[in-house]
Amino acid sequence: MSMSKSPLTLVFLVFALILGVTVASVGAWHLFAPKHSGLPELRLGGDFELPDSEGETFRLADQRGRLVLMTFGFTSCPDICPLTLARFRAVLDELGPDAKRLQTVMIAVDPERDLPERLGEYVRYFDTSMIGLVAPRNQLAAVERLYGARVIVSDNGDVAHSDYLYLIDDQGKTRKLFDQQASVDEIVSVIRSLLREARGRR
Repeated sequence: MSMSKSPLTLVFLVFALILGVTVASVGAWHLFAPKHSGLPELRLGGDFELPDSEGETFRLADQRGRLVLMTFGFTSCPDICPLTLARFRAVLDELGPDAKRLQTVMIAVDPERDLPERLGEYVRYFDTSMIGLVAPRNQLAAVERLYGARVIVSDNGDVAHSDYLYLIDDQGKTRKLFDQQASVDEIVSVIRSLLREARGRR
């Protein structure tokens, strides 16, 4: 003879089932939820457009979906600029397949000497995917202000400039400034965290 379950037992089983489904749902949400990098959105930067060394117009807005690693520099810089672009190349190498999701950019701050052909040859020496941007000083000054970059040109034409590396996320937000002490490993680690964050938004 079969025995029917008591109402109390049925209530317990239903409660256990609901609890199990809830726990599983919470676990799945944590497993697949977007992984935030923990990096703030910095209060500098924003969209801009400048001519590149090939005569095309570079628009930051066109880079949505990719990260951008950007710096200000000039081709006759004796030390910091070539070291920075060599670091860009090392970052791209270290990223492997993820390198296609990063665009490296140098904005030339010496437009009188950094003519497009010269700038193009210079940045391509470090990596063929790198983009060099150059424009008249009034256009450059607007972008420099946007990103808090400082450029000083002496009476004899010597150029001094701030040398930060700007990491811009896939939505065009500036998320990290690296100084010249930042290692390739550190830069790559931060880039990977932003790439994970971007994947979580898809």
